[in-house]
Amino acid sequence: MKKLTTLLLLIMFTVSLYSQEKVILSHAIKMYDMVEISLELENKPNDRFHLIKIDTLATTNYNGQVLHNNFFENIFRRANVLARYEINENKKYKNMGIKGVIKYFKPSENKNSYFNLGKLKNLEKNINLIDQHITKRNSTIYFAIVDSASIKNIFPDFKYKISDEEDFKGIDFESYDFMYAYKSDANQDVIIAVNKELDHGYNNLTLTDKKTKIIYKLIKLKRDMTAGERDDIKIELMIENENSIERLPFDFKNVEIK
Repeated sequence: MKKLTTLLLLIMFTVSLYSQEKVILSHAIKMYDMVEISLELENKPNDRFHLIKIDTLATTNYNGQVLHNNFFENIFRRANVLARYEINENKKYKNMGIKGVIKYFKPSENKNSYFNLGKLKNLEKNINLIDQHITKRNSTIYFAIVDSASIKNIFPDFKYKISDEEDFKGIDFESYDFMYAYKSDANQDVIIAVNKELDHGYNNLTLTDKKTKIIYKLIKLKRDMTAGERDDIKIELMIENENSIERLPFDFKNVEIK
């Protein structure tokens, strides 16, 4: 009975150490010359209507020295969010402090943060498809279905290669199922779902216009996709606004890096 009581106390201590309110420190591990931190929310549904990202994050080592991010995942995700720090691989890192805020984004039509644009065949190309009452307040955010002529005009001499063994080549537009362009800003993210998936496609090509900062995505969704299947691709937008955001602070003390 005494051993069981001790075990229960240990479990309660561990939960209180690594879980505060809804934010959970799912892992803090050392990988050679890097520390990786993973954060998530307790009991959060894993879908496109419940998204999280790091708003602020400060990590300090045992003597109070602030670690600087080598990698900071500043995008909304369905499950967990990551930060990585370069460290001295020969030193032990324990009793670290991890403090900050998680943004919890719940898109909805009622709060003007979810927009079902419908099927690809019904969408006009090369224009901003974000609702005008949104762009009036923030003219910098952007989403458009684009065609090859538009991309050729913006990147007229673009060539690329995947490996050193290959020659440089132009874009084979026929190898992609559709193309879109988007732009977020510091206060308002634009998240695209394709056929209800946030992580959509494979063999994708991403280009960024340095002048406008608009990102162009060329997407391959499926091998041998038919014209009818392309027409029926469904597009949804999740556009961040303060009405749909909850900020959750966390402050984990004395974290031991495994």
